[in-house]
Amino acid sequence: MCRAEGVESWSKTHSSPLEYSKLALINFRHRYKDMGNPTMQLPQRMIQPEDSTKYLRVIIDRSLNWKVQQAYAVEKGAKWMAQIRQLMRPTWGITPKYAKWLYISVALPRILYAADIWCTPMSCEHPGPKAVGSAKVTKQIATIQRAGALAITGRLRLSPTDALNASAYLLPAPYTISKWYHRAYTRMAMLPQEHPLFKLVNQKTTTIIKRHRGPIHNLARTYNLDTKNVEKIPMSAQNPSNTGKLPFQIRIPVDKEASIREAANASEEIQVYSDGSAQGGKVGAAAILIRKDQPDRTLHLHLGQETEHTVHKVELVGLLLAMHLINTEKKNNTTCMIVVDNQATLRAFDSDLRKPGHHLAREALRLANQLKKRKNKRKLKIMLRWTAGHVGIKGNEKADREAKKAVSNFSSQANLLPHTSENPSAATHRH
Repeated sequence: MCRAEGVESWSKTHSSPLEYSKLALINFRHRYKDMGNPTMQLPQRMIQPEDSTKYLRVIIDRSLNWKVQQAYAVEKGAKWMAQIRQLMRPTWGITPKYAKWLYISVALPRILYAADIWCTPMSCEHPGPKAVGSAKVTKQIATIQRAGALAITGRLRLSPTDALNASAYLLPAPYTISKWYHRAYTRMAMLPQEHPLFKLVNQKTTTIIKRHRGPIHNLARTYNLDTKNVEKIPMSAQNPSNTGKLPFQIRIPVDKEASIREAANASEEIQVYSDGSAQGGKVGAAAILIRKDQPDRTLHLHLGQETEHTVHKVELVGLLLAMHLINTEKKNNTTCMIVVDNQATLRAFDSDLRKPGHHLAREALRLANQLKKRKNKRKLKIMLRWTAGHVGIKGNEKADREAKKAVSNFSSQANLLPHTSENPSAATHRH
């Protein structure tokens, strides 16, 4: 800190003086050895060691057992329950509906803030003496939730906790805490490769650490989530200067009749229709390329179960297949049109492309840019157009039939599919 060109010299050259009153010293305690609790002498002042300090709203103690943070979280929960009870009066006050909203949206986030760090997941709903996890704080949070359920429902204080949770439509406290853990671990699994935690979260040995396990190891051991098959969300949004600068044009007619007229008058030489379909609990996507005086070319991709894919994602897969058909066309220095019957698929390109399923839109952009660079930019023009579905447009009806074929476990050969579509899990990053 005081070395040459260290933090102190940096603060002087950048006109950012250090606030030594906010400097905290913690000598972390060894589990078996007493290493003492020495002070730190700086040129300006002597820093006395502390048993605990708050950093990023989390209290860190010398033993790293998080007991101080747990007590602080329980205290916050008790205060919030007292305030909610004051708002719930027999003759005046807020209704149970808004009391529940207040508990879920305000009280719980403050009680369980960073709970994946200071609280270990429980192995069962009713922890006993041999239960694995933070049993004590889990019971205390269950008591806090019971007070909240009493305030929401207005039941007698002797009512069973399970009945209170059911009446207030609240998960039992251990399941509520587990839900927060799972959400935190899922967010970490969605981190992109350039994030500092990516390597630690995706290591093969993360779930088999036996000694010196950290919070990430506990989460990985509890939920055993396959992080490789979880979609990665980019850290940075799309560059605002690139908004509207797409390698293709997007056309969305004002209504169904206008889309029918535009489809009938389309003059593009290459016309590609894409569609997604779901039947019998399974989903698939297809694209068909139509060119005058040439046979139609079609790509199919069976994606899997309907519970693992959204309609928006399936439509984007169809668009990606359509883009790949144009990319593999031998003579494509001409006008091209890709037709979809889902407006959200086209509107996604005007967003920052950071929502679930948008990795497929980013891949379609990459293919379009690659196509424009490789071919003659002046002659090649790509139009993405929306048309209403099931209104008698021949290309749409063909794409719909081919998509239904893909639903029935039918996919094109792997060497004909785009790189990200050779494996259904690679195409959609299922979670």
